[in-house]
Amino acid sequence: MSAPAAIHAAARAPAAQGASDRGILFDGVGVTFGSLTVMGPVTLEVRPGEFLVVIGPSGCGKSTLLNLVAGTLRPTIGTVHYHGKLVSGPNSDVGYITQKNYCLPWRTVEENVKLPLEFRGYSRRDMDERAARVIRQVGLAGFEKHFPKQLSGGMLQRVMIARTLAYEPATYLMDEPFASLDAMLRMRMHHDLMALWQATGATFMFVTHDLHEAITLADRVVVMSGRPGKIKLVQEIDLPRPRNIVDAQSDPRFSAYFRTLWQALDAH
Repeated sequence: MSAPAAIHAAARAPAAQGASDRGILFDGVGVTFGSLTVMGPVTLEVRPGEFLVVIGPSGCGKSTLLNLVAGTLRPTIGTVHYHGKLVSGPNSDVGYITQKNYCLPWRTVEENVKLPLEFRGYSRRDMDERAARVIRQVGLAGFEKHFPKQLSGGMLQRVMIARTLAYEPATYLMDEPFASLDAMLRMRMHHDLMALWQATGATFMFVTHDLHEAITLADRVVVMSGRPGKIKLVQEIDLPRPRNIVDAQSDPRFSAYFRTLWQALDAH
């Protein structure tokens, strides 16, 4: 069996006893809307605390995987288990970040960050402490009283990350969060995201179309086929952690991973 085939087969094998109690398990999952099958069947385990990146052509079900974990979508076939429990409704244990800006324009940075804490019934003191901590963590100290219209695109994205950080989810679902940013700002956000992942120990599922972004961030990259989306390849990314963004992209292994992933995407 070739190395890519072996990796692919291992990723699709049943989870080890007890592993799915801590991770995320997609077991024979498929999603159909009317007569259109969007994705599946897909079997995949997301390891606890790993940074998993999903790539593939538009419409192949990448975002669908995130929605299944979040519990905002139910599979047509198969099951999704999160920390050993069947996902059958909204999953309050995850944080969901997209490229869209959902900041409320009439609320300041501080007030936007506190929003999910208000919904969860935190005390004012807890909200103040948590908001102050995560605003510092994402590098927005000094901008607490600014409104969204006063912030750049990258700063708005940091507000969205801080708002999610505030309630400390065990899993972060990120759907092309940096797609609208310029190249320099994306690199800065990659650096900040790596620091966040290292600091929290949380599980990350990250969707992107950008191969450089995928390799830079990931422990493993999942390559999806065209619709209906199925797993074509699961590639381990063996680059040093903690990962320096510039050093990682200059590593000879980076180019090799790029070729492997591109060939998987380009194969019919």
